[in-house]
Amino acid sequence: MKLSSKIKLLYGLGFSAQGIKDALFQLFLFFYFSQILGLSATYTGLATVIALLFDALSDPWIGTLSDRWKSTLLGRRHPFMYMSALPLGLFLYILFSPPAGLGEIGLFLWLTTFSVLVRFALTLFIVPSMSLGAELTDDYDERTTVTSYRVMFSSFIGPIILIFGLVFFFTPTAENANGLFNETAYSKFALVCGLLASTSILVSTYGTQSTIPTLPKSIESPKDNGFAGLMKKVKAALQLSAYTSLVKYSMTIYTGLGVGTVLTTYFTTYYFELSEKELAGLPIAAALGGITALYVAPLMGKHLDKKKSVILSSLGLGIFFCLPFLLRLVNLFPENNNPNLLPCYLLTLWIAYTFLWVSISTTNSMMAEVVDQFESLYKKRNEGFFFSTMSFAYKCTVGLGYFVGGLLLDLIQFPTKVTDINSIDPNAIHGLGLIGGPILLVFYLVSIVFIRHYPIDKTTYLEIKNKIYS
Repeated sequence: MKLSSKIKLLYGLGFSAQGIKDALFQLFLFFYFSQILGLSATYTGLATVIALLFDALSDPWIGTLSDRWKSTLLGRRHPFMYMSALPLGLFLYILFSPPAGLGEIGLFLWLTTFSVLVRFALTLFIVPSMSLGAELTDDYDERTTVTSYRVMFSSFIGPIILIFGLVFFFTPTAENANGLFNETAYSKFALVCGLLASTSILVSTYGTQSTIPTLPKSIESPKDNGFAGLMKKVKAALQLSAYTSLVKYSMTIYTGLGVGTVLTTYFTTYYFELSEKELAGLPIAAALGGITALYVAPLMGKHLDKKKSVILSSLGLGIFFCLPFLLRLVNLFPENNNPNLLPCYLLTLWIAYTFLWVSISTTNSMMAEVVDQFESLYKKRNEGFFFSTMSFAYKCTVGLGYFVGGLLLDLIQFPTKVTDINSIDPNAIHGLGLIGGPILLVFYLVSIVFIRHYPIDKTTYLEIKNKIYS
C-alpha cells in the first residue's frame, strides 16, 4: 500500500526541528561563544567533541530501547518522539542564555552541559523517527521518497529560520554595524527557535500516530536486552559490508560538512566580506536545494540505482561547495564587493546543496535496506539500532566538525573578538580559503572511496525481501 502525501508531509515536518537546531548550531553557536563571549576556538570545539562522545552512547541506547519498546496505544517509536519535544525547546533557549561573569571555564562547562542536553533531547526524536521512516514502507523506490520529504523539511526550514533571524533579530545597532555582534539577540532568537522546534515535533508525532497499527512489531527476545545484547548487534552489524561502507561514508562526509558549516560565518564575514543582507540571502540556496532534491533524489535513485546516485552526488557537492574557494585561490572568482560575487556564490551553493540533500536522502534509504538484510540473516528487526548510527554520523557535522574547525582556526592563528577585518593578518584570511577549498575537498572525495563498497542494488534487495517473507 502506497503512503499518502499527507502522511509523508506530516512525517517530514518533524525534522523541521532538526533544521532549526542546525541553524542555531551551525551559524550562531560557534560564533556566539568564540567571537561574542570570547571562548577559545579549541575550547568551543572540545565541548562539542564531549557532546559527541555522549552521543556515541545515547544514540544506540535510544535506538535499541525504541526497538524493543511495547506500548499498546503509542507503539515503539512515538513515546520517545513525544518525550523529546518540550525538553528540546527549553534546552535550546538555556544554551544561548549563559549568566554573565562565568569566565572561560564556566563558559566551557555551560556550552558542554547544554550542548549534551540539546543533542540528547533531539536524539529522543531523531533516532525513533528515522526508524519510523524505514517502517512506513518496504518499497525500494518509495523509501527514497519518504527520506526526501524529511530531508526537504530539514533543509528548507533551517535556511528560513536563518533568514528570519538575520533580518529581524541580528540587525545592526549604533554600537555594532555587524548585527551578528548584537549579543542580546541570541537568547531572544533561541527562545523563538525553541518554541518552533517543539511545535513541529508535536504536530508531526500526532500526525503520524494513525500509522501505528500497520507498523512492524518488536521481535526482540529478552536475551537481546542490555549491554551484552547491544554488543552482539554491533558485532553482527560490522560483518555486513553494506553497513560498514555506509558508516564510513557518512562519518567522513559529515565531518567535512561539519567543518564547512561551522565556519560558514567566518567564510562569509571575513573571506568573502558579505554584508548582513547578502548573508541572509545565502540560506535561500540551501532551501532551493532541498526542494530540488525532493524531485531529483527519487529520479536518480530509480534510474541510476542508489549507489551510483550517491557517488555522483558526493562528487557534485564536493566540487561545488569548494569551487568558490578554489577559484578564488587562483584569482578566477569575483573579488569582494564585485556585484557578480553573490550571484556566482549562490549558484554554486544551490547546486552543491541539491547534491548534498540527494546524497543524504539516498543513504538513509540505503540504510533501510541494510535493516532488511540484517532481518533476513538474523530474523530480527533493529531499525532503531541501525538508524542510531546514521544519527550519530550526522551529529559529526557539529561534533568532529566543530573540533576540527576549531583546530584549523587555531592553526591559521585566526583571532577572536575581531570586528575590523583590516586588523586581521592576510595570511589568516588566506588560510580560510585553503580550509574552504582543498582541505574540505579531500573529505568529500575520500567519502566516495567508502561508498563504492556498498553491495545492495535493487535486484539484491528483492532477493532479501523474498528471503524475509519465505
